[in-house]
Amino acid sequence: MSLLARTSIVSAATLLSRVLGFVRDAATAAVLGAGPVADALVAALALPLLARRLLAEGAFNLAFIPALARAEDEGGAAPQALAAATLVLLFGLLLLCAVPASIFMPQLIRLLAPGFEPGGQRADVAILCGRVAVLYLPLAGLAAIYGGVANAAHRVTLPALAPVAANMTVLSVIAVLIADGLMESDAAAFAIALATVAAGVAQLVLMMIAARGCPARPMFSRAMRARMGERIGAALGVVRAASPALLFAGLSQFRLIIVAAAVSASPGAVAALNYAQRLMDLPLGLVGASAGAVLVPALLRRQGAGEASEAAGRAVLAALAFALPAATGLAVLAEPIVTVLFQRGSFDADDARLTGALLAVLAVSLPAQGLERILSATAATSGLVRAAERIALASLVLCVAAAAALGLGAGPTAAAGAVALSAFASIGALGTVLLRRGALALSRAVILSALGLAAASAVMGGSVLALAAAWPAPEGQVPAAIRLAVLVGCGVAAYGGVGLGFKALLGRRIGPA
Repeated sequence: MSLLARTSIVSAATLLSRVLGFVRDAATAAVLGAGPVADALVAALALPLLARRLLAEGAFNLAFIPALARAEDEGGAAPQALAAATLVLLFGLLLLCAVPASIFMPQLIRLLAPGFEPGGQRADVAILCGRVAVLYLPLAGLAAIYGGVANAAHRVTLPALAPVAANMTVLSVIAVLIADGLMESDAAAFAIALATVAAGVAQLVLMMIAARGCPARPMFSRAMRARMGERIGAALGVVRAASPALLFAGLSQFRLIIVAAAVSASPGAVAALNYAQRLMDLPLGLVGASAGAVLVPALLRRQGAGEASEAAGRAVLAALAFALPAATGLAVLAEPIVTVLFQRGSFDADDARLTGALLAVLAVSLPAQGLERILSATAATSGLVRAAERIALASLVLCVAAAAALGLGAGPTAAAGAVALSAFASIGALGTVLLRRGALALSRAVILSALGLAAASAVMGGSVLALAAAWPAPEGQVPAAIRLAVLVGCGVAAYGGVGLGFKALLGRRIGPA
């Protein structure tokens, strides 16, 4: 199968998974709304969602697949031994996390959601669901290893479909809950927590099928167990090498957990924040995918030619060209988007207003979080991983302080602003390091083009706000969806028109970027 064919399969499966993810989130909102039970479930799923972000979306493969390639060069059973040793190590580490987490779930919920009243409904449901949901962690580790083995052998179809199978598993359970009328109930939350574990099993099964017959498929015969001991050091090296990529991939989820803890005293805020973040994940995921699939290979190819810094600068511009209009659109159309996508069943107008307000604030962080992924990829290919790690960890500390201060002083919507503060501080520090080390170059053309993109986004936002003010939101889902589609279309036209005009002007004055 050609590279183009494999890329097309992965892209199509990823798009299908994202669409089903939206359907899953909308269905969950319809069943649970944004009330106490939804708050409890979101808190209970915090660790499984983090594990999915870190392990099920390919970040671990950035270290694991190159290690398998080096083992294959050694010949013999070296790849199998390395895969088996890494599987045992990763599974053991995640099991050591899952078992104590299940035992000490009351204390963990107090950490993740300190605003939940001990002995209250939210705390009790979160503890019950959390003790089940943490079983997803070791399953995610196993799936990551088998998926990496399959990807290393250029098998992409089944691994790409694994998230689709996971979403379909959860959606099947939600369909049963809706049919039985179990709305906003503790039983519904517990069933969705169980479905999350079942989704992990479905992913693992597909990954194991995909890895069947691969040269590096883990085996556990007596002879292989003896060779595994020789590969434990290499397996530890894989886990350590993967840690920067895992940290960078999980920054948005870490920030969500931090802000959720800060707003947990406000009923419904944890669930509303989760729904808002789900709408942010699509544009963030696209920027992250471009960083991994396009930027990193381009930087590696151009390191020797001394052109990597210019390529990184152009990647920054490309990320802004997507992130700025996406952020503007999410900010100015936050409530209509939430209303059309989520307002049905148990998710009422008050839930939509709260979620929309949180989405509008989170949208401010989108350009910064998008650039953070580009700059992190640049640091990884420029030998500046340690500096990028320190900056990322410092940004999380800043997020903790800002979320606590803003949450206590001005409520959940202000606390969500901690995400933007943390992300902008991160790209400021990381960009400064990259510029000083010569890993990033921002030419005059790139800077002027970025200003043009900002101006086009501002015009887009202003035109959409004006049209929205002249066209009040109608009653009913279909008219609301039509209004939203027209507003989005007008925004795209305004952004494209101004952007193309500015590009033509810039081209005449200074030539192409």
